[in-house]
Amino acid sequence: MPQRWSVTLFCGSVIYLAFFYQLGNLAFIGADEPRYARIGEEMNLRGAYVTPTLDHQPWLEKPPLLFWLEAVSFKLFGVQEWSARLPTAVLALMTVLVLGAFVDRWGNRRSAILSLLALCTSGLFFLYARTANTDMPLVAMLTVAMASGLQATRSNSGWWAAVTGLALALAVLSKGPVAVVLFGGIFTLYFLLRQRFEWSLKQVLVLTGVFLIAAGPWFWMVWKENGSVFLAIFLVNHHLARFLTDLHHHWQPLWFYLPVLGIGFFPWVVFLGSAMLRVWQRRSGFLVDSCRGELFLWLWAAVPFVFFSLSQSKLAGYLLPVIPPLAALVGMEWDRWLQGDVVVHRTVRGQLVALVSLTGLIAAALVWGFYTAYQAPVTGIVLALPIVASVCWACWEYRRRRPLPVFLSLVAGMTLFAGLAFWKAAPVLGHYHSARDMSLSAVPWLSPRKPLVLYRYSHHTADYYTDYLTSRESLRGPESLRDYFRRHPQDRYYVLTQKSGWKDLELLSQARLLRHQGNLYLVEVTSDDRPVQLPPSSQ
Repeated sequence: MPQRWSVTLFCGSVIYLAFFYQLGNLAFIGADEPRYARIGEEMNLRGAYVTPTLDHQPWLEKPPLLFWLEAVSFKLFGVQEWSARLPTAVLALMTVLVLGAFVDRWGNRRSAILSLLALCTSGLFFLYARTANTDMPLVAMLTVAMASGLQATRSNSGWWAAVTGLALALAVLSKGPVAVVLFGGIFTLYFLLRQRFEWSLKQVLVLTGVFLIAAGPWFWMVWKENGSVFLAIFLVNHHLARFLTDLHHHWQPLWFYLPVLGIGFFPWVVFLGSAMLRVWQRRSGFLVDSCRGELFLWLWAAVPFVFFSLSQSKLAGYLLPVIPPLAALVGMEWDRWLQGDVVVHRTVRGQLVALVSLTGLIAAALVWGFYTAYQAPVTGIVLALPIVASVCWACWEYRRRRPLPVFLSLVAGMTLFAGLAFWKAAPVLGHYHSARDMSLSAVPWLSPRKPLVLYRYSHHTADYYTDYLTSRESLRGPESLRDYFRRHPQDRYYVLTQKSGWKDLELLSQARLLRHQGNLYLVEVTSDDRPVQLPPSSQ
């Protein structure tokens, strides 16, 4: 009993530091977080939950599950950065627990604990657990659908089929029909390789019925409210076109997800080596019943990896569905090492050598990146230290032939890295990548008739933190800014710009720099009833 409590306390501490510690210490950054938070806020204020709106206009690019959860969180805890991110953190916790239960059923209790710890301390996973985005809801619901769907193959239970249908419906309501594509692709390949369809007709009917009952109403109601515009924006523009074209300017090469996996699944990615070697050695008997759970995990990881690699639009977060099954495979490999497995024992030395090399590259990138981009080398060193120290500790424990301390050292290092990242590095990143502080300082001077003028700079954080009191025009050069001043005569303008824009403005006698933060400049331009004469572009 004391050992069980100590394991529970250790796992709980890792989960808290990875997912919840300093959850609101980072300002909204990027395009998605401020938009999604605003949509959830408007849902909460309007009490209308069918058509998402952004700045009170229909926004039909994504399904509503995240926005519903954010609206509930805002209602309970108020509108803050941490309350916007709380739903994704809770869903990440749910994913960890479901994965642990899955591995417990198809493996054993120890491999389940090792798997959930590996998942918690995977960089890409805990990063998106702390981000108000639609990727984590998709992964959480897809994980439930995968686990319950495979469990349904063990029996004729309609209950597991119902859980699968509900989870798949929620996955579709998280990010769209891509959930059905991934789910269907994984199970189709699984049944083909197993050479038998392992669901009964009753289960298929229950799964399909629950799916349609849970997912259908929202699609019907939003189509009734918005008509064919919904289909054009949601299905064609943001799903088919996103996969088939570079319409949204997210093109990356075919191999893009290989380095993303190497960094995002650090440090556990190197320990997939023994798992892949095992599959190769047992390839002739890999389809037997005793290996069906492991076969399913490999398909669960491979199908999303290949699917998103073939997509013309690639973002790092798209790889997130791959991480839970890989964490399960890693946990099972470590459990085999603890049992004295020969394959793992022969390969672990080479895997640790690969880990040392990868650690050196990542540590150097952290220090150099924070030095060159943010002039904060100390922050980079602080982040690199726990990673380097944990890998050194792991190598020391390996020499002492103690595999469990090797694993725990890596868990401890990544947990400490996560805590430090969101305690020390978050303010630095927010300072450079969010317009929160600059926007909030300008709010007292703004009104609908006197918005914040965004010049050579367009960012959703500026829109969000000014309550959308920003200019809506694309102002990319002196001529467009001069024309804006002419068409909107005011006694003074407040302009938010970057360095290139400040070079255009700093020579003006009518311009006064109010605040400088990172690459952002807040400038006051007075007119004095005279036209503002801008110099030619500095570029």
